[in-house]
Amino acid sequence: MSSRTTMTIEIGQDVKDQLDALASDVDQSSQKLAEEAVTTFVAQEFALRQSIEKGLSEAKMGQTVSHAEVIAEMRAMIDTVRRERAARG
Repeated sequence: MSSRTTMTIEIGQDVKDQLDALASDVDQSSQKLAEEAVTTFVAQEFALRQSIEKGLSEAKMGQTVSHAEVIAEMRAMIDTVRRERAARG
């Protein structure tokens, strides 16, 4: 288990009230729910930023796909889904 620390933040009373209501609905403390929300947000932000950095790096190396290729691939995917749905009836 990783080490833990305490962080104090200020939020609007309306947000606190909503957090308390959500926590009550799922039978958890508002502190635990807030911890889960911050943990999820940070993980998503890090993943997004890493993805952006990877894309920028690939673009600098010339590893790109033309607009026409992307459109052709997307149209093929859409056609496949439509055929699958039609086959299911």
